[in-house]
Amino acid sequence: MAKILLSFLAFAICVGAQNEAPAVTAIQDALEAGNIDAASQLIQDALNRHPGDGGLLNLRGIVHARRNELADARHDFADAVRFSPLLTPAWQNLARACRQLDDIPCASEAWAHVLRSKPLDTEAHASLAEIYAKQEKFGESLRQLDAGKSDNLELRCLDLTGVSRLAEAKTVAMRLAKQADFSEADLATMHGPLDSPKAAAIVIILAEGLDARGAAGFSTLQRLAVAYEQLQRPAEARKTLERVAQLDPQNPAHLLELARLAEVAKDHEGALGYLAHARDLSPDMARIHFLFGLIAGEMNLPIEARQSLDKALAIEPDNPDYNYAMGSVILQTRDAATAASYFQKFVKAKPAEARGHFALGVAEFTSGDYANAKQEMRIAANSPAIAPAAQYYLGRIARLEGDLDQAESRLNQAVTLMPKFSEAHTELARIAMLKGNLPEAHVQLDRALQLKPESFQANEQLLVLYKRTGDARAAAQAEVLKKLDEDRSKRADLMLRTIEMRP
Repeated sequence: MAKILLSFLAFAICVGAQNEAPAVTAIQDALEAGNIDAASQLIQDALNRHPGDGGLLNLRGIVHARRNELADARHDFADAVRFSPLLTPAWQNLARACRQLDDIPCASEAWAHVLRSKPLDTEAHASLAEIYAKQEKFGESLRQLDAGKSDNLELRCLDLTGVSRLAEAKTVAMRLAKQADFSEADLATMHGPLDSPKAAAIVIILAEGLDARGAAGFSTLQRLAVAYEQLQRPAEARKTLERVAQLDPQNPAHLLELARLAEVAKDHEGALGYLAHARDLSPDMARIHFLFGLIAGEMNLPIEARQSLDKALAIEPDNPDYNYAMGSVILQTRDAATAASYFQKFVKAKPAEARGHFALGVAEFTSGDYANAKQEMRIAANSPAIAPAAQYYLGRIARLEGDLDQAESRLNQAVTLMPKFSEAHTELARIAMLKGNLPEAHVQLDRALQLKPESFQANEQLLVLYKRTGDARAAAQAEVLKKLDEDRSKRADLMLRTIEMRP
């Protein structure tokens, strides 16, 4: 409970009748002796004789406060200032009681009354500074701190941050961090402005100060890890979060966050290690298996990816994102029909998402179901982000169905939407050769290979073109294609490997 300060001299002066001064002294003696019941009776007796006496009402409010009867205390303090508006101690007590009851407007008004009679009252300035800070009036809070010459570095740091005077806030934070009595509990109360990413450097100063003297615990290290990442210091964030995970070893959430940080750093192996540990802790958490499968897929480990996604889907079989991921992994193995069944589940769950229609269209195209593939690609083409790829596939389908003009139109749309789309240029070269326009085919292949020199399809079509035109470069191009084929085979072999993860 907030402290309730007494000024018995002030009370005595304000008592209505001069002959009540002995009663006030007796009340004072009873309160100092801790005899609350006796004091209460004496006050009531005096009030029976002088019911509108502000000093006595203030005293009765203090008794209520001692009994933790804050609502009654506040009522008496309010009556005290109503009957005796110049009684400053009553205004102070009213402000304290209102603050304890979270009646901020009442507390603010009462402290403002205190400052009218006592402009240098440090408690009033400090209390108003705290109130204004809670109301996010950081400039006003700062002015109260200055007026009261307050040494509250925690509040000053918050206020300076709140008004974007960050350089000054850092200076105050450095002073605060060096104070021996600054604790983790103190930092835990410093939120608001310090929760903003712009305050990350200030949080780091304070948290590192605690950590330097061994006073940083779980919550401080968590906050420090977030601040490091906000300042784009991922290695330090990861190192700090590993310490958090050690302090809370049964919580997989820290390991999931570590896996995310590892992925940001392109450390796929590290990410899988964290996830393997999380998987051991929570084998029934589908999200862990899902994330493991996603990363394994990125590492061209479709066997591992499929096994993990199987586990995720066994737990949450209708999760659309898990089905989409499984379809993507299976599509790498050319089992297009099976992949399509997973994409269909995604499309059913999220029909408005173009990526689902596109993925389903690719699977149907790969399995030779051109009719359904066209239907899905036409839907996907309505999305600006996916339209180039959708037009590309619609062009390929048109070529395979013998409609070269339609194919050329679709592919030109793909190139218009994405000029650096190498595969679209390769398809245009195929159509040019089918139409007998070999110079145009050469132009398109040159463009395709400029954009993607290692493209197997473009290099294959260039060899076809060289052979048709009797170009002497055909032999050399055959060697290029052979090397690309060998590299492709090696990548295919790598996809069949498995890994052993040790958390």
